[in-house]
Amino acid sequence: MKAFPDSALLQQAAPAQPGLLVLVAPHAGRENMLVIAARLALRGPLRVLDGGNRFNAYVVARMLRYLGASNLPQSLAQIQVARAFTCYQMVKMLEQTPPPSLPLLVIDLLDTFFDESASLDERHRLGQYCATRLRCLGQQAPVVVSLRPPRPPLTDPTGLLEMIQEAADQVWFHAMEEAGRQSLRLFEEA
Repeated sequence: MKAFPDSALLQQAAPAQPGLLVLVAPHAGRENMLVIAARLALRGPLRVLDGGNRFNAYVVARMLRYLGASNLPQSLAQIQVARAFTCYQMVKMLEQTPPPSLPLLVIDLLDTFFDESASLDERHRLGQYCATRLRCLGQQAPVVVSLRPPRPPLTDPTGLLEMIQEAADQVWFHAMEEAGRQSLRLFEEA
């Protein structure tokens, strides 16, 4: 397990070797996942599965320009994006990702699993399938999955967060820097 600051992935290359890397961060590590998408797009095609509607092509385009992409439209065309709005759609998209595959980013995987329209047992069954499938895909190509932890002091009552982390080859946690943060005041105290 490794903690990382917000800008650490800006200075590192995106994963090049097969394996399953899980990022656990507020907002599902959205900015870091977009940086990884840009870096991978410079190398070749990749697939992005978005479970939390967090992929922003405009931000990726800005990052590609910053990284010196010689042909911005071609680099953006390297990225295949699919969005899931239910846990069933996420499972289907993972089923349709053939191994050996392109590098795969799954942004906010579990967002679709917190919909209570599916029973907890069903979500566990589907979550276990996703963990197994991601592990399998990670044996063939780099797979990076982002997860959003519950807000403190809450814990994950479903156990899905831990299930996906256990399937990973590597888990990175976002380092929350409390120093310098102040709470927002709506009213001045007299």
